[in-house]
Amino acid sequence: MDRQTNKRQNSNQPTQPMRMEMGEQADRRQPYRYQPQKPTKPQKSGVNRWLLIIPGLVLVTLLLLAVIGWFGANAMLDSQYGGKIEPGVSISGVYVGEMNREQAKTVLQSRLTDFNQRPVFLAYQDKNWQPTLEQLGVSVNYDATVNKAMATGQTGDSRVVRLMNPRTYNLPIEIQVDETKLRGYLSDISDRLRKSAIEPNFEIKDGKITTSDGAEGLNVDFDVTYDAIRQSLLKLQSNTQNLLTVHNVTPVIANKELSDFKGQVEPFLSGPIVFKFKDKSWKLDEKAIARMITVKRILDPKQPVHFTASIDTTQVEKFVTDLRKEINKEPKDAKIAWQNNQVVATEQSTTGQYLVVDKTVDQAIKLLNNPAQRNLDLVVDVREPAIDSTKLDRLGLKEMVSEGVSQFGGSASERAININVGAKYLNGALIKPHSTFSFLDQIGEISAERGYAKGYAIIADQTVPDVGGGICQVATTTFRAAFYAGMPIVERNAHIYRVSWYEEMGEPVGFDAAVYQPGVDFKFENSTDNWMAISAFTKSGRLYVQIWGTKAAGQSVELIKGQISNQKSPPPDRMEIDKTLAPGTKKQVDTARPGLDVTITRIVKVNGLEVKREPFFTRFQAWPNVFKVGPTPAAIPSGNN
Repeated sequence: MDRQTNKRQNSNQPTQPMRMEMGEQADRRQPYRYQPQKPTKPQKSGVNRWLLIIPGLVLVTLLLLAVIGWFGANAMLDSQYGGKIEPGVSISGVYVGEMNREQAKTVLQSRLTDFNQRPVFLAYQDKNWQPTLEQLGVSVNYDATVNKAMATGQTGDSRVVRLMNPRTYNLPIEIQVDETKLRGYLSDISDRLRKSAIEPNFEIKDGKITTSDGAEGLNVDFDVTYDAIRQSLLKLQSNTQNLLTVHNVTPVIANKELSDFKGQVEPFLSGPIVFKFKDKSWKLDEKAIARMITVKRILDPKQPVHFTASIDTTQVEKFVTDLRKEINKEPKDAKIAWQNNQVVATEQSTTGQYLVVDKTVDQAIKLLNNPAQRNLDLVVDVREPAIDSTKLDRLGLKEMVSEGVSQFGGSASERAININVGAKYLNGALIKPHSTFSFLDQIGEISAERGYAKGYAIIADQTVPDVGGGICQVATTTFRAAFYAGMPIVERNAHIYRVSWYEEMGEPVGFDAAVYQPGVDFKFENSTDNWMAISAFTKSGRLYVQIWGTKAAGQSVELIKGQISNQKSPPPDRMEIDKTLAPGTKKQVDTARPGLDVTITRIVKVNGLEVKREPFFTRFQAWPNVFKVGPTPAAIPSGNN
């Protein structure tokens, strides 16, 4: 180490002294000691030692010169390439090595001039678009790109080593894309080209079918085109290849489906449907049918069927229902009478008919889809009358079952009129098997318009003028006929007071029935399996009510008079003012009668054996003499004579 240091420090001194000094110094390093003399090897001469030292010195010198040259070369190269891009550096294929910042930027801008103005090409048919980078929202960051190029290759090995082992770099140019602006530009083109597909259409108007075929639409494949533009921009080269991808938009409904659907609907309108019944006919024309057809178009690509047609059954039903007023007819029973010991028809019966709407509608809908058959017979339910004039023998009106009789001779004319009118409405009444007969329902409204006269009637506790006075005698006589027929009495109301003329033929007290509209009725049941008929007529001041039908085998009916009880004396005479009478006039309208309770009994026998015993209780109120009197005359004022 000391020798080398001295050598560097005294490199200008003559070599021979440096050697010597180095030899002396080497000897001085050995410490002095006494040692016994030993045989020694022969020592080499001084010339041989220098032969070893000289080559080492030469090598050291050369190394020193090499280091000095290395650093000098690096310093010279650094001076030459300072402020420049390393050799071997390119930017997107443009060589910028050994260029300073401005040179590299200028070269890049020059190279990208055409790219800036026409980066991509978009076209469809006769339309084309060549937007600038600015229109696409793209900007090139030259400064950032050159800065990266300047920094490339500046670290690591020294300049000499980098030149001896050159490397190449191709840096991408930095661009910035405004996605919103790029998408907006492409959306504008898409909006200009977009054309919606036209779907086939089907319409029924004025009974005729009209159709229109569909047509394909047009649309831009936005995502495909967008990706193609981005990929092209990365190449930093003007692209003359059309990057716009456009596809046709197929309608959801195919024209063939429209044609097939038309074929399905045409039978509906192939002609009018004619409804027939007997000698009448009604036509449902094509326009009316068209209004009943509902067509629905379904624009759902997932659905296999896109057209449907249905018949609005409510409209068909309305058309058929309206025919009822021309078809429907109630059956009419024959009017019958008992003549010469047999029943005869005084008025002929007619059958009834009713249109069956639901079944007719069902057949009409089936017919709509049948172009070969367009006539339809209405479904009509024919109903026979309950009393068929051609089948009177089936009624079972074989004989007179029972008869009721009452005396009205000597009655007031108004009362006699009402008895005759009531008998007329009662006559010919027919009673179905196992049905209830209502006296008031049969004779109808008791009014002057129907022929009744005004007479006296008992209303509440007064005898007053009323239309129909005397009708109770018709009800009483009917009660007697039903009583002797053995029919169940459903409703029977007694008079308020005892009426003497119901006993003129020896009838027992309480064998009567009162009626008054509304609500006070007389009813009995036809408990047989055959029809019953009522014959009512007047003769020689008597009223006859007969029930005709089929007698129950072996049946007989007996009447047992009841014992009178709970008798009460008549109250004092009662005067009632009647303004229709002249002043001072007095007219008796009711006779005093005592009050009493009485029960008559009906016994029904079959083959002489009693099968039923029925009591009929009556309570008559005590009734005064009733007089109608005219109003008291007013005082006549005196005058001056």
